[in-house]
Amino acid sequence: MAHSSMRVVVFGAGLVGEALGRHIADQGNNVCFIEANANTVRKIREQMDVQIVHGTAEDQEALREAGVQNADLILAVTNQDKSNIILTLIARSLNPMARIITRVRDEEFLDNRLLWKSSTLADTIVISPERAVIEKAIHILEVQHAFDVVEFLDGELRIAGFRLSAGNLLAGKPLKKSHALFPSANILVVGAERGDEVIIPTGETILEEGDRIFLTLPQSIDLHAILPLLGKRPVTRQKFVIAGGSAIGEHIARQLALKGQQAVIIESDYERCVTLSETLKNAILLHGDVTDASLLSRAITPETVFLAVTASQEVNFLISLLAQKRGAMQVITMMDNEAYYTMAPELGVDAILSPRAAAVGSILRFIRMGRVLDANLLLGGKLDIFLTEIKSGSSLDNIPLKDVEFPQGVIVAAAIRNKDVVVPHGNLRMQEGDFAVFVVRPGRAAVLDDLIAPRRTLRLPL
Repeated sequence: MAHSSMRVVVFGAGLVGEALGRHIADQGNNVCFIEANANTVRKIREQMDVQIVHGTAEDQEALREAGVQNADLILAVTNQDKSNIILTLIARSLNPMARIITRVRDEEFLDNRLLWKSSTLADTIVISPERAVIEKAIHILEVQHAFDVVEFLDGELRIAGFRLSAGNLLAGKPLKKSHALFPSANILVVGAERGDEVIIPTGETILEEGDRIFLTLPQSIDLHAILPLLGKRPVTRQKFVIAGGSAIGEHIARQLALKGQQAVIIESDYERCVTLSETLKNAILLHGDVTDASLLSRAITPETVFLAVTASQEVNFLISLLAQKRGAMQVITMMDNEAYYTMAPELGVDAILSPRAAAVGSILRFIRMGRVLDANLLLGGKLDIFLTEIKSGSSLDNIPLKDVEFPQGVIVAAAIRNKDVVVPHGNLRMQEGDFAVFVVRPGRAAVLDDLIAPRRTLRLPL
């Protein structure tokens, strides 16, 4: 790639570490994993073209072999909080100048000011999968009927995913004709999923009922005018039912209250119900079994957004199917199981909250690589999103987009000029200082970098 590559060490090659390492390596950076599990080491060696060292933080030879002392970026993302904290301490002592990002789940560790304000760990960026999934949930709840939402520029621009329902007006015709149906020119279809196929659309792409599509949605757009085109019914006042009074359920209810919304929380533990009733003055607490079909029937109406956020993925999956059968408007389920993740949308689960994917997305936002200013994932990593700045002399500088030779697997989702969001069209000329959001197939980041890099000029000798 045109930019100088980073040296990155990833402690832990599990689901989070593997996704991060793959994403960072795709952008031309030098990635090395340190992983204690021999089976995981074997899997990474078979599937990825990166270095991986079999060892632990206590193994000084493994640390040296991985190049911890010379790394630009270190990620401590194993499944164990204590291991990640110890790894961070060791990495900081070996490499005081490195940027370190640490994954921590336990609230007691997260809120320990003595730990993170200490001179050793003060500069560490701490990411919580649970807090990341709460933020993701709130973003989804802010866009009615969406199954995924990614925000840029403090919410001024959103990329939101919707399933095309029966009666939608977009299916069956080329997108170049469908776009005329939108009430604003500032809306664009920038990606689609059909079964196992992921599509970067063109004007000739024909959508089908059941497709899951992504739209560029500036904050100024009236969502209620768009939903009928997607076969969705706008609702003026939604009802929120949260199954599970965990810390995640509590935080979601608290965020909803700040936005003037009231949540109903179903919780089986009586003492937890009492505690929540004292701390959440605006919520309604129902003491009962979340799998009780009669209780769900009483709680759910056609305006209900149902969130399953218990500690059990299996329970979340089951009660989501029950809520869907009881007529909930939207069903949102927290799970990380890959098998459920694939099955759920086909069985009527509208949106999936994945702590793993949310953590990866949060960590990516703290990593500045080359010309990428911000990054995130769609469809759990099946598509990447990048925010970049247009530089003078690049292939996009002052050239109509219709004349730019875009590589396959890359689409401009939005342009930002003077803080105004502009959905791109063929005659748009992007200029130095503009920002652009790209949706990209995984592994195409290097091609994107060639597109946005200033072109080199050849100077001939006089």
